[in-house]
Amino acid sequence: MVRNTITILGVPIDTITIDEAKLISEELINNSNKSCKIVVAPNVEFIMTAQKDKEFADILREASLATPDSIGVIIGAKLQKKSFKQRIPGQAYFRAIIELSNQKGYSIYLLGGEKGTPEQVCNNLKKIYPNVNIVGTHHGYFDENEEKHIIEEINILKPNVLFVALGAPKQEKWIKKHQNELKVDIAAGQGGTFDYETGKIKRAPVWIQKIGMEWFYRLCKQPQRIKRQIVLPIYLIKILFAKDKTKGKFN
Repeated sequence: MVRNTITILGVPIDTITIDEAKLISEELINNSNKSCKIVVAPNVEFIMTAQKDKEFADILREASLATPDSIGVIIGAKLQKKSFKQRIPGQAYFRAIIELSNQKGYSIYLLGGEKGTPEQVCNNLKKIYPNVNIVGTHHGYFDENEEKHIIEEINILKPNVLFVALGAPKQEKWIKKHQNELKVDIAAGQGGTFDYETGKIKRAPVWIQKIGMEWFYRLCKQPQRIKRQIVLPIYLIKILFAKDKTKGKFN
């Protein structure tokens, strides 16, 4: 599989459409190499965290698929005179895989969120996708002993796709830590997707999503996110500085 990526501050991100992401995911599921492949969804916070967290940076660079999650990533590419085919929010990728499961029977395990949350996600999805094949769920508040049982359960069920919603970078590091023992085809971090799916957090209206202002909508709804959003101007300055240092040329 030849990947077409754009690198932003050292993080390679695939330039693909949501339909292409589905096709690539199918390839990863059906790959003769039955090891666990990692899917990530870099946004500005991911990229900025990777600047000071080598472990996280390595995970992002080594991922089998990296979807462009945020408008900040789209802007970052434009500053390099490049462009992604489409922005793919984490929930959009999640729903794309749910649709594949509904159509083709691929099995899914949901790990993360508060107690009862993954079960609620499962129930909600089955109302929309009656043939979705969710084989197991577990909340994200577990200790080391519970963790062993969770991994044992996952390996008995052998789901094609494991969605992990523990928040970044914890979820990506958890997947990487257990990558060699997890008997799944794909493991993907999902951040707050489970909360969106239960309705705990509301997505912005479609028109706001289309003009790239969902981040502002979320900030208005959750003012505490200002501490997370403050990295955006620093991120843009870093890209512009890198562009100046390389005279507009990026590797």
